[in-house]
Amino acid sequence: MTKDKRYTLVKNQISGGYLKTFREIFDIIPKTVVSKDLKIHNLRFGNMLNDTARFELGDLYRIAALIEVDEKIVLDLAHAQYLADKKGKKKKG
Repeated sequence: MTKDKRYTLVKNQISGGYLKTFREIFDIIPKTVVSKDLKIHNLRFGNMLNDTARFELGDLYRIAALIEVDEKIVLDLAHAQYLADKKGKKKKG
């Protein structure tokens, strides 16, 4: 099985500092491609993308392996996404 060439584009975008949050990865490579490569059901993967806290470390490490970047980079992107989502939610009261 040949790996999608868009993973290299994501790697280059990350290396260049253009991607700041986790979901920006999926502006370049469709989530369906990644979920298929990870062997995660597309609906479950979509739910995980909507709430980054649902990702397990192993899933993030596997994404890093697909992109061929250090695991810490993907963890940092996921953390930045989590904080952005948290900041976006307004407390009621």
